[in-house]
Amino acid sequence: MRLLSTKIKPFLKWAGGKSQLLSQLVPKLPVELKLGITKRYVEPFVGGGAVFFHVASVYEIEELSTCC
Repeated sequence: MRLLSTKIKPFLKWAGGKSQLLSQLVPKLPVELKLGITKRYVEPFVGGGAVFFHVASVYEIEELSTCC
């Protein structure tokens, strides 16, 4: 697990953003991500990017990308 000294925040204020739900969403992330087994993370619905930026700043991921 890595923690950046500065917290990365979504670049858009999004009506359906997940920033306020992160405390409920993080426990539902796959165990493989938390253990460092997952090497690739694709965020299909980047929106404001709250989950994407959280994963990018906390977990050791070799390949981060978005689609759509």
